[in-house]
Amino acid sequence: MDFSFKNKYIAVTGAGNGIGRAVSILLAEQNATVIGIDKNKSSLQKLQKKIKKNLLIKNIDCTNSAEIKNSLKDINKIDGLVNCAGIVPQGNILECSEKEWLDTIETNLTSIFLITKYFMKKFISQKKGSIVNISSVASSIKGVKRRFAYSSSKAGIIGLTKSIAVDYAKDGVRCNVICPGTVDTPSWRKRVISSNNPVQSRKDFNSRQIIGRVAKPEEISDLIVFLLSERSSFVTGSVYNIDGGMSL
Repeated sequence: MDFSFKNKYIAVTGAGNGIGRAVSILLAEQNATVIGIDKNKSSLQKLQKKIKKNLLIKNIDCTNSAEIKNSLKDINKIDGLVNCAGIVPQGNILECSEKEWLDTIETNLTSIFLITKYFMKKFISQKKGSIVNISSVASSIKGVKRRFAYSSSKAGIIGLTKSIAVDYAKDGVRCNVICPGTVDTPSWRKRVISSNNPVQSRKDFNSRQIIGRVAKPEEISDLIVFLLSERSSFVTGSVYNIDGGMSL
């Protein structure tokens, strides 16, 4: 399905890996100018080798508001924002240190608050904009063992999304959230390899989804592009589970 993104500027956080990388590539293929944002410079350089044109890379830590303002001050036009950056700590409440809790909230939730707030004034002045946040089924949707801090932060993203949708609908700004199940990303592979039994760990992850496998990042990016496009112009404040049946 073709979408018209010519002359559109879309910012993507966490653009260097996983879902962020997949949606950046797809948007560039659809003729969007992608503003690829990531704190990992090496990942951005690899993305730059993949996307030969229509890419502006920004090496930014999105938990730092001053860094956001200084690095993005040259961006005068913005049509969409995709918030993909995040970390996946493991453990229950007793295993979660105060530092790990604060780091998780800051990376997964506060970063979205800061960069969305930065772009919001531009969206309002243009009377148009689409925001797509990446949460997770492991949130307020479904309890998942040993994902205490992660699930708490991802539940916050759902609340943030709905609040923005309600507050700014009349300004032409739409905001939606996608809740994936397990996705085949570098972060996920690292968790599998570092487990006590990688073979069994992979089987366990696959079995979470009733489809029997984990998702490809491209299967998530297709939905993101739809939500950024004019074809979803009547959609805001919606929560999309794209999880292979994990939430059933």
